[in-house]
Amino acid sequence: MKSILKTIIITSLFVFSQHIVFAQDSDKTVTITSSGSGKTQDDAKQSALKSAIEQAFGAFISSKTEMFNDQVVADQMSSVSSGNIKSYNLLNESQLPDGSWGQTLKAVVSVSKLTSFVEAKGIAIEIKGGMFALNIKQQSLNELGEVKAVSEMVGLLHEPMQISFDYIIKSSDPKSLDAENKNWEIPLVVTATTNKNIDFCANYCIKTLAALSLSAEEVTSYKSLNKAVFPVAINYKGVAKTFYLRKQGSINALNTLTSNWEFYTRLFTVQSGMDESNGKGEGQIHDFGSKYYNINEDKTINFLTTAQQAATFSWQDKRTLAQIEQMTGYKVKPRGVVSQFKHGGFVVYEKNGHGLVASIADLGSMDWNSAKTACDDLILNGYSDWHLPSKEELNALYVNLDKRRVGGFVFSRYTFQNPFWSSSESWVQDFFYGRQFEKYDRNDKLKVRAVRAF
Repeated sequence: MKSILKTIIITSLFVFSQHIVFAQDSDKTVTITSSGSGKTQDDAKQSALKSAIEQAFGAFISSKTEMFNDQVVADQMSSVSSGNIKSYNLLNESQLPDGSWGQTLKAVVSVSKLTSFVEAKGIAIEIKGGMFALNIKQQSLNELGEVKAVSEMVGLLHEPMQISFDYIIKSSDPKSLDAENKNWEIPLVVTATTNKNIDFCANYCIKTLAALSLSAEEVTSYKSLNKAVFPVAINYKGVAKTFYLRKQGSINALNTLTSNWEFYTRLFTVQSGMDESNGKGEGQIHDFGSKYYNINEDKTINFLTTAQQAATFSWQDKRTLAQIEQMTGYKVKPRGVVSQFKHGGFVVYEKNGHGLVASIADLGSMDWNSAKTACDDLILNGYSDWHLPSKEELNALYVNLDKRRVGGFVFSRYTFQNPFWSSSESWVQDFFYGRQFEKYDRNDKLKVRAVRAF
């Protein structure tokens, strides 16, 4: 049953409307805001409509799961002509730097007609819950869907953020390190300046959070129900905007975005004419957002706009006289996209079309049994086959992601430790020191990051 329930809502994105309408003709409808992406505008629209249908299907109908394994049936279900989509309104449409499209739309889905559609396919169904539970169910879907939407957004922005910087390099006169003039050091400074891609990322983030944000009335309602509200302040072009989210999981995904900032700004290669190096130097970096996760602090993101300085990196390039004689001068260039987000997460490794991805953020701190359950039950970015990483997979996360400052594996500023559970016997790995060791007490509360193979 657990796998059935997981699959039912596997590809839902998000819902923010809190109103279910019951027409006089007993046609139960639900208003769903969903997003999608694709190579064309029509592909993005169909993806968003399909998300709306799957969200309604998973929320209100229980059934066998083979329907969504049939792409033809899934496409038929989400077509406007099927009647399952009563109407829709395009809220936002953006073209990504790679030429693909992202859309956000509000769709009115007929639960009654969707029920009839499924029954016509010869599949027995059972309506989940009674009338009293529907509004509560809608609110829960808003919360779970919000986390999915923010996670999708952070993943979508991962590649554009990597190409949001241009670089220049300056060198100073060499300084001798010994009396024989055999060894020298050359002061180098690389400056990272934002380009127009940063404005795309900022606007996409702001539009997404605006679509998800609770209204003032909804904030008051949440507080009256003793439910937490999570403010997110965005500073951009001298304007501060605050959005109110529903779940800590959404903040965790945004924390991953801000913690990746140093990785994004360091994506440069310096060529000397005889060798090259990547991303070196001590950084003076724009405060994009906190590097530390503190649940008691409101989230703030400080976006730059085009042609602003994002960081400087300085170091002493130590060379022998013989090396200097072979050099033709320093050049710096962007590395482009070196880390991908696909198949639901950050790519850890890939070979011949198969590999491993990590989820967008940690799932929290918990004991070992809870860690396994949380990963097995996770439904994120359209996938339900997440698992607790093995000893080898966990080490790959550390080497291929964390050491490159990708993925938001941020340690506590107070403990200077970052231990994660693995599924391999009693092994854990500390991402601060990089060492693996056996931990026999499985009741200890350690961090958890889910992975999936593709």
